[in-house]
Amino acid sequence: MAIPGGYRFTVPFDDIFPEGAFVLGVEQAFDWDKNGNKTPAKDSVTGKLVWNVQVTDPSAKGKNTGTVVKIAADVQPVPPETVPGLPFRPVVFERLTATAYDNNGRVQFSLRAAEMHAPRATNGKASNGKSMPAAA
Repeated sequence: MAIPGGYRFTVPFDDIFPEGAFVLGVEQAFDWDKNGNKTPAKDSVTGKLVWNVQVTDPSAKGKNTGTVVKIAADVQPVPPETVPGLPFRPVVFERLTATAYDNNGRVQFSLRAAEMHAPRATNGKASNGKSMPAAA
């Protein structure tokens, strides 16, 4: 069964980032027209500006596992606060979706989220059920 192009399907945060995720940065997304003119990217569903959230997975173990999660918003989303003792800002994405697309015969996915926030800690566990790293 083929997935129709442009179809966004819901994916659980814990399935995509089983060990959590860290924000590296946020920047505005751009599109280019056929003449090479750069314009701010807009979400095809909401019409809002699109922002690229650069994310890394703590299970990377030195490998390049960076990915981008797109968020549609009128203003640039603000990453969660820093956590003492951690090199990056831990993050959880709400209402995460994936869109499959063909990249020269390889199926790849574009991730989008409605919002991002810090993991909620309860009894030393993050909202994804994993142990929170100890602060230095």
